Amino acid sequence: MNFRVIQHTLLILLTFFTINAAAQTGGTVTGKLVDGNTGQPLDFASVSVTNKADNTTKGIQTDLNGNFKIDGLKDGAYTFKATFLGYLTLTQEGIQISPSNKTVQLGLVKIKPAKGVLKEVVVTGQRSQIKLSTDKKVFSVDQSLVSQGGSATDLLTNVPSVQVDVEGNVALRGSNNVRVLVNGKPSAISGGSVADILQSIPASAIENIEVITNPSSKYDAEGQSGIINIILKRNAQIGFNGSVAGTVGNQKTQNASLNLAYQTSKVNLFGNYSYRKANRIGNGYTNRTTYPGTANAIFQNQESDQTFKFNSHNIRTGIDINLDPKTVLTLSDNINIRDRDRFQNGGTGITTKNALTQRLTQNNFSGNSGNNIDLNADFSHKYKQQGQELTANVGYSTQKEDGDENLYTLYNFYSSARADSAFKQNNYTTGRQRNLNFQADYTMPLGKESKLEAGYRSTFNRNDNDYRAFALVNKTQDQFLFDPTRSNHLIYNEQVHAIYTNYQRQFGKFGVQAGVRLEDAHIRSRLVGTTDEFKQDYFRVYPSIFLSDKLTENQTLQLSYTRRVSRPRDRQINPFLDRSDPLNYQQGNPNLRPEDTHAFELSYMNYWNALTLTSSVYYRYTNQNIQQVRLPLDSVRTITRFDNINSAANAGYELIAKLTASSKLDLTGNVNVYYRNIKGDPALFVQSTSGYAFNGNLTANIKPVKKLGIQVRGDYQGKQVIAQGYSKAMYGLDGGVRYDITKALNISGNVRDVFNTRKFGSIINNTSVTIPYTSESYRRFSFRTISFTLSYRFGGGGTEQKKKKNQDQDNGGGSPDDMGGGGMGGGPLRSN
Repeated sequence: MNFRVIQHTLLILLTFFTINAAAQTGGTVTGKLVDGNTGQPLDFASVSVTNKADNTTKGIQTDLNGNFKIDGLKDGAYTFKATFLGYLTLTQEGIQISPSNKTVQLGLVKIKPAKGVLKEVVVTGQRSQIKLSTDKKVFSVDQSLVSQGGSATDLLTNVPSVQVDVEGNVALRGSNNVRVLVNGKPSAISGGSVADILQSIPASAIENIEVITNPSSKYDAEGQSGIINIILKRNAQIGFNGSVAGTVGNQKTQNASLNLAYQTSKVNLFGNYSYRKANRIGNGYTNRTTYPGTANAIFQNQESDQTFKFNSHNIRTGIDINLDPKTVLTLSDNINIRDRDRFQNGGTGITTKNALTQRLTQNNFSGNSGNNIDLNADFSHKYKQQGQELTANVGYSTQKEDGDENLYTLYNFYSSARADSAFKQNNYTTGRQRNLNFQADYTMPLGKESKLEAGYRSTFNRNDNDYRAFALVNKTQDQFLFDPTRSNHLIYNEQVHAIYTNYQRQFGKFGVQAGVRLEDAHIRSRLVGTTDEFKQDYFRVYPSIFLSDKLTENQTLQLSYTRRVSRPRDRQINPFLDRSDPLNYQQGNPNLRPEDTHAFELSYMNYWNALTLTSSVYYRYTNQNIQQVRLPLDSVRTITRFDNINSAANAGYELIAKLTASSKLDLTGNVNVYYRNIKGDPALFVQSTSGYAFNGNLTANIKPVKKLGIQVRGDYQGKQVIAQGYSKAMYGLDGGVRYDITKALNISGNVRDVFNTRKFGSIINNTSVTIPYTSESYRRFSFRTISFTLSYRFGGGGTEQKKKKNQDQDNGGGSPDDMGGGGMGGGPLRSN
């Protein structure tokens, strides 16, 4: 491991932990929040007290054992409130702080589950957008004003720790090797088109996003930097209810959504339909110099303009069947239907000794249509013993992607006797993918302070991609002929079988969690019509250990280690030479090996009345690091392929802060500073490189009056090293506003990339190869977008009567406007 990297971050850690909070003065309210039926502590729930004289509120999250302590209270009468996902809100009056009674002990505070269903939130203000716990961070994105009318990609750009590049590729803490799941399960989204599918899922269909930066052995070992889990809306509430919304904007943006739900004591039906249509206009350039600094230098200046057109439908339906009070069967499906067209045109000028020698003019079109179908059956049974549970899932997903491509390149020669010429090629792609998943998880308590978890999972993935190229052979008759040298048909099969066990025990304030996951992977790929077949079989052990120490009522420290893997996908191992770009060839590498990552993380969480902080110092060391390597073929052409270089290491510090300054203002900020060290490989002409980088974002929610909400968000991605150079800094600003016309009807508007600054740039210095060159490039995926959304909520059925009954049982909690919970839909992330 690179211990110099650790040394660079130790100072950050030591500096952070020397900062102590000032001692709180005044009165105190303490207690322990528990499940009203089982008595189980509720960790990281929200509790608050409101001064009845001036309406000021102080709040905090409960700790791992459900305890809370709100201090710094001045004398007066207070109202206590407790909320938690899936539970009715409890409100308690009559809390008095006085000179003779500075401490109020509430003891066990019991709140009731919402009858086994997750309630829809009906609030007059915005609810918290972030929930932090020891193993994951949950971000409530349905309140994101700056993303309304956008896609899942737009939502992910608003999540702390997550970055999205110009092509829609997702990164976590600066690493692109991240596992993306939907509703806690793998699906056809895990294939090679994650960016395209995320672009087709409307933001209106998403409820929450979970981020796990260092998953335990309970979770899938895939993904170097962690797991991002997208929770789709289910929107269930007692009786019949629903909502409808529509969005319009510039660049032909149109978005619509409809949510419907009906629930009884035995059955819960839910459905969501979302439609998205938009254009995204972008551009870019690449300036390349071959033989830089010499009299024979060759200059290439390439410019391009492009337009993407998206059109998608997303349908999600399901049913929860309560077989008995402790057993639930859920059947659900998600269907995504999409069309995507891309128009690209541009030109490249080649200059030698200040004379234009050649020019290429390109005019290309590609059209794709596809669909995803995900089917899931989930089973959950809770035993009589508290905490004992069995869950199981059978999931099947299929993806279909068909595309056609028309390529046109005109060659003009100015300094030779070569005649001008034109190249035309039509390509047709047929892609089919299937994914089958079986899994089961069992949790068994071993007393009050410990428990054992175990599980099994098998996945079967098959991807059939047929790429057929037809080249122009008769210009006068516009006749095209199949070209086998530019065509390929790859079939990729992957099987991964895994079992795991995980043991947890609490020793007072100190906790230990240790586990191990065994995975057996088999990968087969072959080129149809050839004898080429490639095999990869490997068995690996993935241990994990978590140590936690509850320093005080409000402070928790956690140290963790896990081993992770990133397996190469079909696109990366396909040996076919793609020559569709005449100047930049691309090729996969069938000999790629999986990346092997060792991840360490030290996390610290602290909760004050108005401020929540979670910070982490992390270190990742990766063997067989997969990188894209670009090499020259000649003085004007390059080839890009995937290779395993020696190793790479990332070490950094991350801080996430949530400040509730008042009932009218809250701020959520994220800063990630890291040091990247890539160990080069001379055989691949990749030099060692290292450097610091950082990214951050800040979101402000402002509520100047009761019915008006304003949201402003800024983000910055600093310069960072890559295998053969570095990427440039990128930044942007978004803004949104919402006005509640009535309790059920609201209108909102937003602007994304207000100043048109988000563009991806890079510098490549590849001077150690036989044909040295340097290049500078930038790309912009989209210009500023502006949209307006109108939404309406309706229904409720018999909710009022049932709520009133619960109010009597819960000491006055559960008013229509104060319901806890958040309709997560699809459930939290389980083992995978």
